[in-house]
Amino acid sequence: MPAIITDILKRQIARDFFDQFQNNTANYYVGISKSEQWDSSETVPTPVNNPETVGDFRDGMQSIKKIAGTSLVVPRNNWSNGRIYSQYDDRQQGYPANPYYVKTDNNQVYVCLETGRNALGVAQPSTIEPTGSNNHSFRTSDGYVWKFLYTISAANQESFQSSNFIPVQKQAPTDSSSTGIQLKQRSIQDNAVSGEVLSIIITDPGQNFTSIPTITITSNSGTGASATAAIDSATGQLSRITMDADSSTLKHGFGYGTALVSITGGGGTGAAARAVLPFSDSGVGSDPRVDLKTASVMFHSMLEGSDSDFLTGQDFRQVGLIKNPLDKNGLLFNQTTGNSLDKMTLSSTVSAFTRDKIIEGQTSLAQAYIDHLDSNEIYYHQTDATGFVAFQDGEVIDETNGAGQGIIDSSLIKGEVDRDTGDLLYIDNRAPVSRSTSQAEDIKIIIQF
Repeated sequence: MPAIITDILKRQIARDFFDQFQNNTANYYVGISKSEQWDSSETVPTPVNNPETVGDFRDGMQSIKKIAGTSLVVPRNNWSNGRIYSQYDDRQQGYPANPYYVKTDNNQVYVCLETGRNALGVAQPSTIEPTGSNNHSFRTSDGYVWKFLYTISAANQESFQSSNFIPVQKQAPTDSSSTGIQLKQRSIQDNAVSGEVLSIIITDPGQNFTSIPTITITSNSGTGASATAAIDSATGQLSRITMDADSSTLKHGFGYGTALVSITGGGGTGAAARAVLPFSDSGVGSDPRVDLKTASVMFHSMLEGSDSDFLTGQDFRQVGLIKNPLDKNGLLFNQTTGNSLDKMTLSSTVSAFTRDKIIEGQTSLAQAYIDHLDSNEIYYHQTDATGFVAFQDGEVIDETNGAGQGIIDSSLIKGEVDRDTGDLLYIDNRAPVSRSTSQAEDIKIIIQF
């Protein structure tokens, strides 16, 4: 039986993630994993969505850090001179090939309500970057009609803007502490007009038109919208229909739940067109999450070189998103950072050990990768490659691929975080990232629905 998942459901799932974080009903952490090489040439594999991949990530997980912030996001479309932009269309499935919204150099976000067209009806490149923050739509001299939605603040740029995504939010009620950006977005939302006719799209150009026909927009509820047609004199067909304007104010009208477009006069026949109405009942600008079809959420955290639970002088190759991990005692972990590696202490060291080598117990034959060395402590992890045999207190361990040797005092001291707990929601494989005290990793995890 044919079926679809609607944009409404996708938005709701994304908002549920966002709301859980905002309302502190779930703890989200970024985790890093895998200090050992992918292979001899460090070829990064594509993660496979199965339990083995999840288990491998948990085996090598070094540390976790609480997510610092989250935001709904949409694909980033920088305004570019000479690019053709699609117009907002209530019948468009997903995103059109040409973007219908842009971010400008001033970090302002606009939605395109009407594509600029020439007298023949051919879509033209945008050559005038939209500016200003009017509450209502406006037409630029290249024929495009734009509607301002919001400005991305400097803080949101730093935390939630990437090369491919920009943050989106609905502005909550403002107060005396609100910024100018917040006040303006709230004004845009509050002044959004319900039931505007945003544009009119020709569905059949008709034939034999010798003069401009009359465009009539009828509805059982709306009023005030008007538009004008143009014809191609060479073909006798409609070439474009644009919304009328009174001075600089476009006549979108208001209150249209439905809108029927009639084309009469002009000597021609067969022409047809349809009206485009807002996605939201409250109008364009009332909720940019709806206008921009927001169905993705970004989680952000900064791994600082000074984070004590994160190893330096070591690298990682995987990043994960973990929901509600537990500590080693089985309680919900809620600290800012946590170490998840096992460690052993040595009663004596015969020859120095080296990180990334493999150690083996002479009695147990257990093996593990060395992640970190701290005085008489060895932080380690085991994988399918090493096996999961337990080391024994008092046994001698040697490096299988090095000169290190020592005697174990305590073979298993669990990390703060139980790495086998929590829902692992996301895994990103990448080239090795080396950590040092002088650097920070800006982690942005994007989940798309």
